[in-house]
Amino acid sequence: MGAFNTCWTSTKRIIAVNVVLSLLVLVLPLPVERRHLSDSPSFSALRQNVASSTPNECLHPPPDSCSFYADCLESRYHCGPTGYPLGYGEKYCTKFQAHRTTLSARGQTWMLATMHCLQEALVPDAIASPSAATTCAALQDKAFATHANCYVSNGVCKLPPSDWRAILEIVDVKTLFDSWDAFKATLMAGAECLEFYAFLIDQGL
Repeated sequence: MGAFNTCWTSTKRIIAVNVVLSLLVLVLPLPVERRHLSDSPSFSALRQNVASSTPNECLHPPPDSCSFYADCLESRYHCGPTGYPLGYGEKYCTKFQAHRTTLSARGQTWMLATMHCLQEALVPDAIASPSAATTCAALQDKAFATHANCYVSNGVCKLPPSDWRAILEIVDVKTLFDSWDAFKATLMAGAECLEFYAFLIDQGL
């Protein structure tokens, strides 16, 4: 009888060990699968979608393109046809493109550099950075405030008078600055811009 009890006890221990091992086989793979969740196709796709939520053209506006205004600014601010993105930015960007042949080679180089400068200045607004404008009115004020620097820093004062006349026929420059008087004062302060300033005065601006 004692031998039987000993044998039965050993059998129960073996059964218990097998049960525990079976449970471990079922439970242990679960953490491993969880650790590899980030490698699953669905998770990778989600991560990729988040990373690509901001189009590259909004982070880095391509040169000689006007799509930035509609695709990156208007799609975020919804200012309508008379707001800055469509009513000013895209409008005059496309007009410059359409009339580029009226400019000299130097004038066209200035045009492309200025177009790109104006868009680059508004990238923080397009990608909703902490410094982004919060309203359409604020966006327009900020955009107009960048025009003088982009025009002058890219060499508008060094262009021949024929290009100045072409520029005035393409855009209504007086409406594209936050302060026309301040812009003229800036021109007067630079020796290389005095001729351009005199030209504007001669045109009644």
